[in-house]
Amino acid sequence: MDWIMQHWKDILAIIGGVVTVCSIIVKLTPTQKDDGVLAKIIKILSALGLFNPDGSMTK
Repeated sequence: MDWIMQHWKDILAIIGGVVTVCSIIVKLTPTQKDDGVLAKIIKILSALGLFNPDGSMTK
């Protein structure tokens, strides 16, 4: 638990980076199925308070 508290900003940066890369990949693919999966992931992160719907990370 101490490690998580010490590296919280790094963890949030990694989550933001992963979501950003996934968003780019989703935009490049022609199917809509992956768009739905990414939307669900963003909704879960938003519910946990880790990600804002406008795409910015929380502190």
